[in-house]
Amino acid sequence: MSQRIKVYSYSIYHSSNSYIGIALAEKALQGLPVDIERRPIYIPKERGIKVADLQGRTETALLSSYHKEDCLRWAKKYGIEIRLKEFEEFGRWVKRWEKMKFGREELPARAYYAACGTGKEHLLDAAFFRATYIDLLDVNDESVIRKVANDVGLNGDRILELIYGEAAKLAAVAALAEYEQFGCPGVPTWVVEGERFWGKDRVDWVIEKVKELTLL
Repeated sequence: MSQRIKVYSYSIYHSSNSYIGIALAEKALQGLPVDIERRPIYIPKERGIKVADLQGRTETALLSSYHKEDCLRWAKKYGIEIRLKEFEEFGRWVKRWEKMKFGREELPARAYYAACGTGKEHLLDAAFFRATYIDLLDVNDESVIRKVANDVGLNGDRILELIYGEAAKLAAVAALAEYEQFGCPGVPTWVVEGERFWGKDRVDWVIEKVKELTLL
């Protein structure tokens, strides 16, 4: 296959599995003939608040505690810096998100799409993950979005204006529709030539698929 391979990458900013998976995938895909199409998504208000709500699932406290343990192990194994909030603090964030006008992670997703074309969208995307999992900031907060945008060399005030515009809104809606059209079961999910790879433990399979396609 002479042309470059498109890899669609779906995630949500407040998902430790996404944070680790995206970091692993981007490192592993370096040097390969791929174009990574980043598609941060959000959880519509009518779906709920938690990531499991997006797929119509439930997640028990036991499962949540295991996921936290598992992510810390993965981060340690692969040298990825990570900090996780205590469950009580996360609960306070959830209560705040429930009162928001917008869906969870809708504003930072819109900010990413507003930044597309500036050449700094990749920096903004990575910075949102760092803000969440290193600085322990809530990327649903406008002041955090402004700060992160300014830190990567964008005009934070301008980005905030754009996230309320129609173009950024439609881009975020389209990304979520695309995620569902592909039948993604959760985050992170990569789609390569219509084939889905779900979870931070499927990055090796993504790489195998890309390498297989380069031989065609």
